Amino acid sequence: MKAMRSLLLLFGCALPVLPAWALGCNSSGTIPAPTSDNVIDDPCSPAGGSKQQTGSAPPLDAGSTPLQLPGGSAGVGFDDMRFSATLSQLLVPAGRTGDLDLIDPSTELVSSVGGFSANAAYSGDSTFGVTSADEGNDVIYATDRTSGTLASIDPAVKTIGATLKLASTPGYVRYVSTTSEIWVSEPDAKQVEVIAPTGADGGAGLSHVMNIGVAGAESLEVDDANALAFTNAPTSTVAIDIETHQVSGTWPNGCATAKGLAVDSLHGFVLVACNEGKLVVLSEQSGAMLGTVKTGAGVDRIAYDIQRSRAYVPSPAAAAMDVVVLSARGVPTLAGSVQATPDAHCAVTPGAGEVFVCSPAKGEVVFLYDPF
Repeated sequence: MKAMRSLLLLFGCALPVLPAWALGCNSSGTIPAPTSDNVIDDPCSPAGGSKQQTGSAPPLDAGSTPLQLPGGSAGVGFDDMRFSATLSQLLVPAGRTGDLDLIDPSTELVSSVGGFSANAAYSGDSTFGVTSADEGNDVIYATDRTSGTLASIDPAVKTIGATLKLASTPGYVRYVSTTSEIWVSEPDAKQVEVIAPTGADGGAGLSHVMNIGVAGAESLEVDDANALAFTNAPTSTVAIDIETHQVSGTWPNGCATAKGLAVDSLHGFVLVACNEGKLVVLSEQSGAMLGTVKTGAGVDRIAYDIQRSRAYVPSPAAAAMDVVVLSARGVPTLAGSVQATPDAHCAVTPGAGEVFVCSPAKGEVVFLYDPF
């Protein structure tokens, strides 16, 4: 697999040599020549500081390497994927297979945790079985949308420990380290359910704490550094104070249908993915719109590399993954696109330009490299 990856980088798409100005926004010198969008860009103020990127789209780069998941060849209804820096593993809920798959991104070796709802046939449904997972305090928490339960998993032995029946059908699960809680979005009930890990075994037990009423509960992301959490309604983004469990802001996000979220805690940005084909960047303190950029349509789950200020936005309509770069002020610019599968709608990155996107029809996770 590593050899295939090397061939991809050598022959699939040429990696540009980055000039000095691309290494940071504090350097001096002349503004570079026009790039592929035919606009002279100041790297610290993309698109001349305007909030909407203009010009034609940068070029599309090719190349991908698929990783078949165990039992996934009939298709897998992917939804959420995460990377645990603590475990150095991708957490990939494999829907109808009944497994939560753990992938080592450095070796691409796969191990599975079974015991979730399973089905032999794939109907194209992304809401069957285990659909979301997150890690906290060396415990993995995963939701089974079919059974309506939350499960705790010991990653060392790869078995389900405690389970808890949730108040409503789960959307996404996130661990909140600030309060040592597990939060689960429940869009049908328009709420976020708060659950506490219990027990002397390090938190493998589960206990309901409370429900937080919100406008929509589509997606869920946590910024522990600033004690905030975020979720979406169709046309607004909701901020929640982690410590008080109170909604602290509801802001227009410019979407017709808001879907995925990402949070940049270093710079105070909230990234909102619009299903119609747009990425919006908001200030996480005020909700002010910092910029927007057009992407391919059908956007759902996105990935974000906080160290490189880059968002990865899969588009099923374009069969591609857009690479979006954020300036120091949060203005997004489309760097280019990488070819992907036509049904790719979720992505995860461990960083350093490596991105994994889901391929539901084939039950694969596809490795892509950011060449920009």
